[in-house]
Amino acid sequence: MTDKIRDHWNDEASDYGSWGYYRPGSEEKMKMVSEVIAAPERAFPIELLPLIKKYAGKLRGKKILVPSSGDNIAAFGFHLLGARVTSCDISENQIENAKTIAKKFNWEIEFKVQDSMRLSGIPCDEYDLVYTSNGVHVWIDDMPGMYGNFYRVLKRGGFNIFFETHPMIRPFDNTTYELKIRKLYEDVGPFEELQTYGWRTMDFVNAVASAGFIIKEMREFHSLREDLDSHNYLTVNEGRKNDWPGDPFDWKNNPWAALPQCLCLCSQKPEQA
Repeated sequence: MTDKIRDHWNDEASDYGSWGYYRPGSEEKMKMVSEVIAAPERAFPIELLPLIKKYAGKLRGKKILVPSSGDNIAAFGFHLLGARVTSCDISENQIENAKTIAKKFNWEIEFKVQDSMRLSGIPCDEYDLVYTSNGVHVWIDDMPGMYGNFYRVLKRGGFNIFFETHPMIRPFDNTTYELKIRKLYEDVGPFEELQTYGWRTMDFVNAVASAGFIIKEMREFHSLREDLDSHNYLTVNEGRKNDWPGDPFDWKNNPWAALPQCLCLCSQKPEQA
């Protein structure tokens, strides 16, 4: 199944060039890169960046691993904030696209083709922070294994921080503007041919705790109009295409906005064994 996921993302990268970077008609994605260059903090949700700074401290000089880096916006943001960044993804083509962008701007980022559940090419006790952003866990079938390797590659006292689509909204049908149940909360998958997953909050917490991390803080938050990418409101983009009236960030107009859109968990590898 890992091969199918790799092939899927290699095809996506080949068709769209890391979601459209450096292709005709890619103005929207290039706008994202330009905004991150102008203000690197824009690579992260507004409610998340203070947590990164709270636990990871000043980012300049810190070693940060970004597994399942995808479009690499987070990797670019960390680099521009002064961190020493390693970007990993299972897709060779995604990594090549990100290398192209980094080379264009003379960014010194280390890129590696790696399966996030194994990180076989990443040494132990190496990083100050391991960070994953929205859209990673849906592809992961071995959460304890992945977090065990996140624990392994972190230095003593290092942090793991992630944000992800909130499990609370997974049961709902994201093809309609109405809140319509499509599955049980307990039904985590696998779904469809590529075997994607809709993990519960307990699955995240248990995977992190079983790896040996100390959970420091959990946050639940909404997408904000000020965020660079408000895709966590699952119906917003379609609504805009169809001239959806009113404010999509107002829950009285858009019922999706009444639910928490993101889950964030901050955890630490203990200072002492």
